[in-house]
Amino acid sequence: HLPVYADNYLGFIPGASRISWSLLRWVHSRADLTLVTSPQMKEELVAEGIPRVDVWRKGIDTERFDPKFKSQDMRSKMTNGNPDDFLMVYVGRLGAEKRLKDIKGMLEQLPSNTRLCIVGK
Repeated sequence: HLPVYADNYLGFIPGASRISWSLLRWVHSRADLTLVTSPQMKEELVAEGIPRVDVWRKGIDTERFDPKFKSQDMRSKMTNGNPDDFLMVYVGRLGAEKRLKDIKGMLEQLPSNTRLCIVGK
């Protein structure tokens, strides 16, 4: 979200995060309701003084993401030709705030036949 972007991309500007929170409070105080995708995000926004925040529980589209679409060919591609290896998959936007680089330390502690596939842009 905006304050994290401010820290990551505008950290050279003094008070960028504080300004971002002020802007968010101003905008969201005029909304009837602010929906967020997790209880943790709700806690953070409420703690920063943003009123009327609720969690929008998004579900998984079980028709689009049905196990009937399982593909050994895709699994082979995602494991670099090692389809029997343990596979972890991240699907999402590749932003700095996602902290994907933190996965490296975790991978180093897992068995050597663990594969990671990152899907996104």
